[in-house]
Amino acid sequence: MKRSLPVLIFTLQAGVALLGQTPAQEPAALTTARTAFMRQVMADSQLLTQQYERALAKVETEVAAGGDYEEARAIRVRREQLQALYAGTVSSLATPLPLTQARMMGSAQATGEILSNWRSNGSGAEWSNFRLLPGSYHLEFEVNMSDAPVAGSIYASSKFQPQQTALFGFDEVTLLGIAAENHRTFEITRSTDETTFTTVRVGPLTFSRNPVTLRFTAADGYPANIIRIRNLRLVPVTDSVASSTTTLPPTSSTTAMQQASAALKDAIDNARKAAATKYLDDLNDLAVTKPALKGQIDAEIRRMQRLGNQKTGQTGINAITTNGGGFSGFEDISDARLADEEPISGERFKVVYEGRTLMVRLLWIDCAPPEEGDEAGVKRFAKHFDIENEDVIAVGRTAREFTASYLRDKPLRLLIRPDRDKDGTLAALLFLPNVGLYQNVLVNHGLAAVVAPGREKQQNAMERAFLSTLSDIENAARKRRPAPGAWALSAESNGGKAQ
Repeated sequence: MKRSLPVLIFTLQAGVALLGQTPAQEPAALTTARTAFMRQVMADSQLLTQQYERALAKVETEVAAGGDYEEARAIRVRREQLQALYAGTVSSLATPLPLTQARMMGSAQATGEILSNWRSNGSGAEWSNFRLLPGSYHLEFEVNMSDAPVAGSIYASSKFQPQQTALFGFDEVTLLGIAAENHRTFEITRSTDETTFTTVRVGPLTFSRNPVTLRFTAADGYPANIIRIRNLRLVPVTDSVASSTTTLPPTSSTTAMQQASAALKDAIDNARKAAATKYLDDLNDLAVTKPALKGQIDAEIRRMQRLGNQKTGQTGINAITTNGGGFSGFEDISDARLADEEPISGERFKVVYEGRTLMVRLLWIDCAPPEEGDEAGVKRFAKHFDIENEDVIAVGRTAREFTASYLRDKPLRLLIRPDRDKDGTLAALLFLPNVGLYQNVLVNHGLAAVVAPGREKQQNAMERAFLSTLSDIENAARKRRPAPGAWALSAESNGGKAQ
């Protein structure tokens, strides 16, 4: 323990130093991405170090009670070292929910940093594909609620009377089983005046995925009130981590400290991996938006990969993902690219990865054939969408062109089943930065049919959840007006007669 603590302190001090270090003549975009990465690592380490420091406090009390005051004093010095690491480095652990990244719903409006105009129920803001490290958080915000100026007799009915309280909700938008667990309903009360903002804390909520979609909405309309909300943020839960330190067995102080040190090391490793993954995603996004920096960004990506390989060994197309989100047995490859040649169809195309060209088929969906000759495929697609056979080829060509333009020059992440098709094609799930599963995009645009469950083998709960989401997206696309893609040609969209 006496040797491992200095190593821990040195590691965290190195992170503090990197926060203020800017390599000479480095592009500003790359410096910004690296700084955000290091701040995230430091933020995660702070939460975990607080847990460790509390374990040391417990041991210090036990040692002092046993009369070993010198050892208790040494433990106090170590605690102070840990506390001093973060002085001035991470001013806040909160993750802001910027209104500039939110989609407004209903009557809600964002003016600068203020969210207001709650005239109708369901009004609010939604943050789609919001990047957030998994963990427990409180929602915090500042609010001022006052009465709207009375004009004439429009407030004669009770519906238009100013309310003393307003009901709101905050949710993680997901079709998985955790939806109910991450739903919070709360009240906002009327303020004492029109200038005083009150801080509200809601939660905690536990997020197990990244990215997430979050929604802040009014449960009713409040046309007779002026409700202004600002500084929405997610604050990591810090007051509950002490529970793990209170269950230490009544062993010697050395054993307790070793247990706490091992738990802290594992937790920091997990946090480092999550932050490194986000940093690599940001670098890939930066490579797409800043092609002039590609050489420097590629060098930074290789440096991060080497750091990861020192800890976990080589990864790549031959690395089997055994615990990555429930896809046991899938091969996980990142930073593949769409091949220059035209895709075979909307869901069949070639990708280039580490100098090799691989044929890929997207799991669980079926796009229309873009050329004549596949009569079985034409009939199958026409039946699914209730369209004429002659319309199928046109839809297929549209899907092929859509895939070619949508995937071109984007970093692709593929989860590949180990069992290839007879012709060597790889069956895969395709993910895009800030988009998610590409199968969802094709289905949402009416350019692909969801494959019946009997045609593709379901292996675990995670795969079933993805399939369920695809089916829900397809049902929503079918009912949408105007209908997208092939649904616009179906008999259902044309008064019972296909055109």
